Amino acid sequence: MAGADPLQREFEFFATVCAEYCPLYAALSARVAEDELVRSMARGGHSQHPPANLLFGAVHYLLLCGVDHPLRAFYATVGGARPADDAWPHFRDFCLAHEHAIRQLVRERLVQTNEVGRCGVLLPALACAFASFDAPLHLIEVGASSGLNLFFDRYHYHYSNGVELGPNSPALVETELRGGIEPPLPPVMPAIAGRLGIDLAPVDVLDDDAMRWIESLIWPDMVERLVLLRAARDIARRSPPRILTGDAMDLVPEAFAAAPRDATPCIFHCHAIYQMDRAWRERFEHLLAGLGRRRDFAHVSLEWLRDDPGPRLHLTLHRRGEAPQRTLLAEAHHHGRWMRWVARAG
Repeated sequence: MAGADPLQREFEFFATVCAEYCPLYAALSARVAEDELVRSMARGGHSQHPPANLLFGAVHYLLLCGVDHPLRAFYATVGGARPADDAWPHFRDFCLAHEHAIRQLVRERLVQTNEVGRCGVLLPALACAFASFDAPLHLIEVGASSGLNLFFDRYHYHYSNGVELGPNSPALVETELRGGIEPPLPPVMPAIAGRLGIDLAPVDVLDDDAMRWIESLIWPDMVERLVLLRAARDIARRSPPRILTGDAMDLVPEAFAAAPRDATPCIFHCHAIYQMDRAWRERFEHLLAGLGRRRDFAHVSLEWLRDDPGPRLHLTLHRRGEAPQRTLLAEAHHHGRWMRWVARAG
């Protein structure tokens, strides 16, 4: 509608995104889109971070902190079970009662999900990277958040075709396979030589409050995601990852140069660079092309860019003297619940 508030359209779109998997957010988003006062609480966040995620994350964070309010009865992550259609009056009352705290969280926090379920989609691509160069992978994750995806080889995987992979682990990643092409699931985990993350604002996996914010960005109807994240958090806390603070454009060359010579650098990112503008992404691709002229490496990308109808998994192999070989491997659900492998052998 001409002249409509762009933020209104954001919440209308978010309602459609949530419709199948989070009835609570679908119902609330549609009402927030119509409510100028509540909608205004989503303003003031970082420009590249989705305002709906920030608003709902702020409310969820306060509930996870233990704030007592009837709204808790609608959030499964804090024990609620009431139907989503009845939640709006309570949600609006909660927002008005805690307006200052919500606005402050929206201003100060970032949308930094660390969705461990996406490792089920990443694993086949990382296995392909390992097989392509036949050397241990030196992982460099861009937009690592708290670094949980860097420990993908320490989780247990169950795919809907019956394949199970990985160690016996409390972190169980379940992935539904769709379509007629099955991914090349490896018999064993790829060998890992090192792990390094890069993030503009890293999250300390040992910081309970910082990790609670990560939890708050989980949709409250998806309790299994919260359980998985907490299991992965506990694994990471045994040997916290090293995460560099800064822009990937500045830090990737340094991290790349430091990779052991007997390992294959593997730069990957997962629902991270979609937050950067097109110019930044083009410079990043140019940077990677330059690195590929110096040394062989793999680049794994799982992103949902605005031009795509959903998340896309790409693997790009950089070999010196050859043009980068970029392959679309899979289409995926944005939380890693399912993937449709589309690459064929050869």
